[in-house]
Amino acid sequence: MGKIVLLDFEEKDRERLTGEMFDVERRATTPGPGIPGSPVLPADCETVFYQMDRQGPDGLAQAVMSDEVAAVVEKGGKVVCFIGRGSLFHLTNIIGLYPELHLQEANPADGMVFRPKPPYKLIFDKFQPFITHAYTLFQDAVAEPSWDMGSTSNNGFEFLAKSQDGHPFSLLIRKGKGFYLLLPWFGPKNIDVAEFILRDVLPKLDLKAGETKEYGWLDGEEYTFPVLKDLFVRRIEEKERHEQALLEIEDRIREARATEQESFNTLLKGEGQDLKKAVVQALQHLGWGKVVDVDEYWKKVIRNKEEDIWLIETGDHPVEVSMQREPLILVLVQSNKNWATDDECALLQKYKGRRMQEFDNTKMKAVLIGNYFTPQEAKLRNCPFAPIQCEEAQKDGNGLLPTYELFKAVKAVKEGKVRQEDIRKQLQEKTGLIQFEY
Repeated sequence: MGKIVLLDFEEKDRERLTGEMFDVERRATTPGPGIPGSPVLPADCETVFYQMDRQGPDGLAQAVMSDEVAAVVEKGGKVVCFIGRGSLFHLTNIIGLYPELHLQEANPADGMVFRPKPPYKLIFDKFQPFITHAYTLFQDAVAEPSWDMGSTSNNGFEFLAKSQDGHPFSLLIRKGKGFYLLLPWFGPKNIDVAEFILRDVLPKLDLKAGETKEYGWLDGEEYTFPVLKDLFVRRIEEKERHEQALLEIEDRIREARATEQESFNTLLKGEGQDLKKAVVQALQHLGWGKVVDVDEYWKKVIRNKEEDIWLIETGDHPVEVSMQREPLILVLVQSNKNWATDDECALLQKYKGRRMQEFDNTKMKAVLIGNYFTPQEAKLRNCPFAPIQCEEAQKDGNGLLPTYELFKAVKAVKEGKVRQEDIRKQLQEKTGLIQFEY
């Protein structure tokens, strides 16, 4: 997939798609702080997403980009327009003039009828509840049951969504080898729709394009006999069922990722308080009797908190009793884009000595759990602890544990490869560089 341009989107939208490994640049039709001053599209641009959301006279300063955008479309590019508030020229400045187009305020809550044409219908199946603004795009209604209409300026219009009385809300305008896709306004969900189009719609269109025959128009409604027409309808219905099943699976994947996976992923990418919370959750998942967030425990006391977490094997006694009687693991959580520092490792023995004296309990061990080399993929990271650091930790009876090792332990428990108590026992007994066995 070639270069993608977000036109009149926010920087956070570009960062989101870039984070999903899309090649994205941002442009604006009017100058503004932090926005590239020129709206010129990159030479390798293949896809444009445009947010039309303008009110008042400031729209007069909008750049006219229709010729530049048309050149992209002629070569096979796709231009998706989210039509929010504004005037017709805010749209035609981008896609060019089409005499049939006419924007008329409409209420999407009054009901829409969607064309059963995959893969475009997938957009509305998933995001129709989020439509917050819509114009009807033609002054006159489209005759039923037609979903296509010729044009004086192009190869014709394909309607994707209409009002109950036949006025189009969404349409496809083909030009050269590409097209313009005009959609209603989904508000904050526009970027979600854009990502969905990139992942789930355009790949299906590219596949279909490879299957197009020279005389494909002979499969049009005007030429097909009833038996073939019935089979075409069945094919559409089967595709819709298949696409709906995929959508349901994608929803379940998103839910599972959010509820079951994402917090543990933070072990591999997080830092600061987010990383500490992820470490707490991972240790809780391993079945410790008590996993005490030290900041939370001392939140009403003015004192230096120092270490981050206390691990207590049993939950039989109050924390203050366990701190004086039971074996205790002090956990320090750190993150860094590079190696662990000597100062970080030295804190283990320092904090352990203070807690031994404070609670009159020598049955203590300190463990540094660190997320290091964070810009790299976890499995490609080197050991962040130098040999001398590992030796010193072993001599002091302390441990050094990369968060990736903790992540793999949680994964192994979830996969049934090892018991929680086996991981806890190893964390209690191993010193120096800790690597779990299972």
